[in-house]
Amino acid sequence: MRNFGRDMSIFWRRLLVGGGLLGAICAGGPAAAADAVQPADTIVAAAVAASEERALQQGYDNVAVEVRPLDDRLRLPLCDEPLESFSPQAGQVLGAASVGVRCRGPEPWTIYVRTSVSARQEIPVLARSLPRNAMVTREDLKMIDQPLESAANGVILDPDRIVGMELTRALNAGSTIRLNQLRSPKIIKRGQQVTLTSGLNGLEVRIQGKALGDAAEGERVAVSNLSSGREVEGTAHSDGTVSVP
Repeated sequence: MRNFGRDMSIFWRRLLVGGGLLGAICAGGPAAAADAVQPADTIVAAAVAASEERALQQGYDNVAVEVRPLDDRLRLPLCDEPLESFSPQAGQVLGAASVGVRCRGPEPWTIYVRTSVSARQEIPVLARSLPRNAMVTREDLKMIDQPLESAANGVILDPDRIVGMELTRALNAGSTIRLNQLRSPKIIKRGQQVTLTSGLNGLEVRIQGKALGDAAEGERVAVSNLSSGREVEGTAHSDGTVSVP
C-alpha cells in the first residue's frame, strides 16, 4: 500500500510537468480562453479617441483628454470585434463628460468612461478698455492662447466678426467678447440730416430729411421730411440714405 501511494504521486507529477494538464493550462486552452478579459487600456484608448475626434470636429485644436481610472476589479469579456464608442451627451464637447464604450461581440457589454476634455486655442481679447458704444478696431484686439475647459458660451473666436462692431457695454482690457456684447454700428444718428429715396417705375425721388432716431444698416428708422414736415419710416443703408416704399 505504501508503494502504491508513492507510485500514484510520481504519476501525477509526471502528468503535470511532462506537458499534460499543466502544458494545456499554460498554452491557453479552452478554459483559459473563456476567462480572457478586455484590457482596460483598450477601453480607455477608445474613449480618448472618441473625445478627441468630437472636439476636433467642433473646431477645437490642441485637445487634451483625461480619463478617470477604471475600477481594478473590472473584468469584461475580451471582445473579438473592434470596440465602438458613443456619447450620451449630445452637444457637450469640452469639460466633464461621459463616453460610452461597447462591444457587439458574442458576449456584448457596455461601459461608461468619465472623461475631462480641454483644448488650447487662440482667442481675441480687448487690448485696452473700451466704453459702451465704442466701435472695435483691429488695433483694439490681441490674440492670446488659453485653455478652454468648457463650451465657449457665445465667446467670439474669429476677430473678423468683432472688428467694425459696436460694444453694447463697457469692457475691460483682456475681456473676451461675446455675441450679446456687440451690435451693428449705428450709421444714422438722431438729428442727422439724411437723404430719403423712393423709387417707382424706374424713377427715383430724393429729398432731404432729418433722422428721428439712431439706426444700424438694415434697421427701420423714422425720418421727418424737411419739405413737408411729414414723418415717414424707411430702411437705413450704409451710405446714409433711407429708402421709403
